[in-house]
Amino acid sequence: MATAAVAVLALAGCSATASDGAGGSAEPPIDSMPTMLRTTGVSFPLEAYEATPEQQNTLSRAQNVLVGRCMSRLGFTYRPPAQPPVPTTGANARVFGLTDPDEAARYGYLNPAVAKAQQQQPLPALAKAPTQAELLALNGKDDLKPTDLPATLEEAKKAGGSDIAFNGQKVPVGGCTRESFLELYARKAGEVDILFVFNLKGGAESKTREDSRVRAADKKWTQCMAKAGYTLNDPMNAPKELALAGPELSGPRAITAAKADVQCKQQVNLIGVHYAVTKAYQQQLIEQHAETLALAKDQVDSRLRLAASLTR
Repeated sequence: MATAAVAVLALAGCSATASDGAGGSAEPPIDSMPTMLRTTGVSFPLEAYEATPEQQNTLSRAQNVLVGRCMSRLGFTYRPPAQPPVPTTGANARVFGLTDPDEAARYGYLNPAVAKAQQQQPLPALAKAPTQAELLALNGKDDLKPTDLPATLEEAKKAGGSDIAFNGQKVPVGGCTRESFLELYARKAGEVDILFVFNLKGGAESKTREDSRVRAADKKWTQCMAKAGYTLNDPMNAPKELALAGPELSGPRAITAAKADVQCKQQVNLIGVHYAVTKAYQQQLIEQHAETLALAKDQVDSRLRLAASLTR
């Protein structure tokens, strides 16, 4: 099975120029549209401003350390949940849905990487249910509203904690979970929201789906699938449109449809178009938000340094 970095071949003389999209705004120009199918190993511009899956795993482990310190201060022993395995096939392997013809023929729409990770994940050890006191220490009062929670670590320290105390120490507002989050992600006012890059990626995705070049490729895919006997409109959600779920994702019907799906994607170069247009919109957003993104990258680097010191 070919799972190496995707080969991208530029078509000579093929150029996609700017035009008015569905929203009436200029679509970013693309000098040449790549021809591609598999997306294993590809990257997108905005990924440079966020943590990788491996780094996010480190951040999660670091937050568990901070929760444990807080709980210990309050007189409790914290048992962190098991960390999910870090994906080994690349975060973008199915960013545009199923694209690998070998996987389609063998697994249908089932993602073998996800299935393998679930099988390898150890069963959680049976543990004693947390007491009410432990839950209060961990999460604070259960009637707290978002507006009741401190927005930064500075604000939390100034407030001095809640009116609940254990071991002679006040429980942080929102409990140890909130305190650990603030220590890692929101130490002071004026920091870039941790969802800023995520939201930009979502905005680029929305613009991509409405782009005239993408809509034309999607329409060609729909027409190709119709010739194969399927009435489908969204190449990103074929399993849902086919009403496939659970074991059916890898059943005979799914395999037949998946093979036609990937073949049509290749025939109309759907992945090449989606990839190039997504990159163009992300690059456009980077240029528009360069200063904020630079701050966001500095904050990611700072968090990773703190996380590294906590998880040595």
